[in-house]
Amino acid sequence: MDKVKQIIKRIFDFLGETVPTITFTLIFITFIAQVVARYFFGKSITWSNEISVLAYMWTMFFGVGKAMEADAHVVFGLVYDAVGQKTRYLFRMAYNSLLIFCLVLAFVPCLDKWMGQKMITGVLKLPYKLVFAPFLYMMIEMVVRSIIEMVKVHKLYKEGAL
Repeated sequence: MDKVKQIIKRIFDFLGETVPTITFTLIFITFIAQVVARYFFGKSITWSNEISVLAYMWTMFFGVGKAMEADAHVVFGLVYDAVGQKTRYLFRMAYNSLLIFCLVLAFVPCLDKWMGQKMITGVLKLPYKLVFAPFLYMMIEMVVRSIIEMVKVHKLYKEGAL
């Protein structure tokens, strides 16, 4: 069982760290290529904007899980920091429950739309099924990470360490 957990962790680490690093690097290289082409050769690269947008989307889709794991996503802590342990527990459980509910509720319509997608991108002619496949992965990963967070929060609350 530990071997399976290690393999799953490595896959999530690869998808959450390596893929966003590659896609963000691709954004940077594309940006530099566009600047060089425009200012030194006087011509614009037609595919650079599409590559940048797609790479940015993939950076977000694959990186959100690591942000959740590190608890590095955007939060508004003014009220949270001012309340007691029980209220913090309730806030975090309610937040994660609502997030899971919304993601599960939206998953089937998103999957249906993705499955029926026949469009392609304008310049690179990539199928939207390929372009938006990581979105479905992101939704599943966010549900899994929210469940893990709820278990962790419950454990911390029981230990009095929240």
